[in-house]
Amino acid sequence: MDSSHDDSSSDEEGTCMDANNHRHHSSHQIQRLEAYFQECPHPDDSQRRQLGKELNLKRKQIKFWFQNKRTQVKIHNEKAENIALRAENMKIRCENEAMEEALETVLCPPCGGPHGKEEQLCNLQKLRTKNAILKREYERLSSYLNMHGHSIPSVDALPYLHGTSTYGSTSKGRPTSYGTSSNHLPEQSSLIRRPCTRELINITPLPKPQKPVLLQHFQQLSQLEKMGMFEQAAKAVAEVMSLIQMEHSMWIKSTIDGRTIIDPGNYKRYFTKNSHLKSPIARPCHHESSKEDVMVQLDARNLVDMFLNTEKWARLFPTIVNEAKTIHVLDSMDQYPRRTFLRVIYEQLHILSPLVPPREFIILRSCRQMEEGLWLIADVSCHLPNVEFESTAPICIKRPSGVLIQALPHGRSKVTWIEHVEVTDKVHPHQLYRDLLYGGFGYGARRWTVTLERMCERLSLYSMTDFPPTDYAGVVKTIEGRRSVMNLGERMLKNFAWIMKMSDKLDFSQHCEANNSGVRISVRKNTEAGQPTGLIVCAGSSLSLPLPPLQVYDFLRNLEVRHQWDVLCHGNPVTEAARFVTGTDQKNNVTFLQPSSEGDNSELMILQDGFIDALGGMVVYAPMDIKTAYSAISGQVDPSTIPILPSGFIISRDSRPSVGELNGGRMTLLTVAFQILVSGPSYSTHLNLEESATTVNTLISSTVQRIKAMLNCE
Repeated sequence: MDSSHDDSSSDEEGTCMDANNHRHHSSHQIQRLEAYFQECPHPDDSQRRQLGKELNLKRKQIKFWFQNKRTQVKIHNEKAENIALRAENMKIRCENEAMEEALETVLCPPCGGPHGKEEQLCNLQKLRTKNAILKREYERLSSYLNMHGHSIPSVDALPYLHGTSTYGSTSKGRPTSYGTSSNHLPEQSSLIRRPCTRELINITPLPKPQKPVLLQHFQQLSQLEKMGMFEQAAKAVAEVMSLIQMEHSMWIKSTIDGRTIIDPGNYKRYFTKNSHLKSPIARPCHHESSKEDVMVQLDARNLVDMFLNTEKWARLFPTIVNEAKTIHVLDSMDQYPRRTFLRVIYEQLHILSPLVPPREFIILRSCRQMEEGLWLIADVSCHLPNVEFESTAPICIKRPSGVLIQALPHGRSKVTWIEHVEVTDKVHPHQLYRDLLYGGFGYGARRWTVTLERMCERLSLYSMTDFPPTDYAGVVKTIEGRRSVMNLGERMLKNFAWIMKMSDKLDFSQHCEANNSGVRISVRKNTEAGQPTGLIVCAGSSLSLPLPPLQVYDFLRNLEVRHQWDVLCHGNPVTEAARFVTGTDQKNNVTFLQPSSEGDNSELMILQDGFIDALGGMVVYAPMDIKTAYSAISGQVDPSTIPILPSGFIISRDSRPSVGELNGGRMTLLTVAFQILVSGPSYSTHLNLEESATTVNTLISSTVQRIKAMLNCE
């Protein structure tokens, strides 16, 4: 079978054949191919087959057309980049020549005495220092004005800038390398080609992590920068509102998966001319756009408040928002509506698997009340100097996106969600998740609205003042205990989603990379409350199963067979000690499980939280001793102080048409992750760490094999 990324051995033959066949393509065929390329520049074999049937073309004709098109785009991008680099080089050469001429004409002091040479050197040093200050100031203002669509003054137009810069140093953009300009990006870190043994694990010393954005220092904004941000936010609000109102002219159905996406031609005609989000150098990227509507059981004002408070925002989307922080809060200025609120926010998003790279943004979030009971919240990327993102994260620009929140009777709200992002990958996502991400279901509007709907249902049930009939209270006797258990389950889901990033990881191969990622291991030292203190080893593996997500979810929650794959059960059956439903679907619930009272596990309970929705689900669980479990059940202890170390599963449907929609969603992408505590805060030996990495690798590999065997997926 041909791969989605064609090997280079057929490039020359394909180019020749396609050049001859291209003359015979009809205008309709070319138009259809061009439109398809805008959405999916790397179609897989099944997509090429489907497209060939639609256009009455052979698969090889489709394959070679896409090869040539990618080559043309690559050459065009490289030409544009070369032109920009030559212009920049010419500018720097002119500046250097001007400085050299200025230095040559520096005269000694008129006295010409014995100290003249020293004074000349001193004057030269002062000129160099002054020139460096002016250059930094010019670069800072040029970068800022570029971001906001203003014209850039020349150096000669800035003679009055003699003070030191507001910032210690400046950056014209994100301080990360873009890598090659080719469309053929490197794959994610390749897996080690040897079996996993202790000798292959070299974990010490622990890698020094990059300073997180949350801990970086941000300078105060100047009045000019604030004004520019308000102008930028006003344009974003206007664009998002226009996108919502221009429903028929601006939105089309995706020919790949049926999503509602932006018509790129109409968007370019209406909006990109005035966009401030223009890169000075053209780079290969892909656009993701989508729109969804949803009704949620949450008051509109409370929902708006959650969007403006980053802590509540992260809690509302625990399986998407990995980290969030408000950097600046801007008061409304006189020339803008009093009902406009503006925030500068950092957010890191991550989903599903360690194989999916996180996305990082600095965004302007503006909230404007359009009328009584109607709010518009718009997000757009903005620039802050000296912000360092993770080196492997894709370069993401959020074009004007947002939500329209309309208040409805009985405490309900209607939410219209628009996502529009430009992504430049430094490393291709792993093949298991590549189609899901490029198809737009990864970080698209559908995932946000599905999560919002599920979390609003959970918050509504959490606030109940009595046990609903769908609950099985069991060992939990009070409503405070119920809330404590639900709170602990929610925190467990959030923690498990957070560890999926696994930024510092080791890879170990398995037999089939096409349907299995191998095992990834990361190590971290934890000092935060809510998790055991000490050195923690986490292992994760992702694989594809030829089963629908609901069947996999039901299997993992089946208590009758759990003891056959869960090592916490020690081979003994488990029973349900309490169950609280967390959504309208009663399959979404948090439970306390009690292994049978035999052997060492008689003092053990297992807290489990799980959900299933339109895009997939999670089953997350954590062991705890009887004393800790009953502290949570009592409702008298703050759940955030109870240490938990969750393990579990993330279930996702495969979004490829060949195995997803067309076959009734018969494929599942499953991520398995386990965590173990190596030692307490005073760890000192490397042997325990190496043994633990080997142990957790063996544990996860054997668990995956048992699950596949029980599901007849060998």
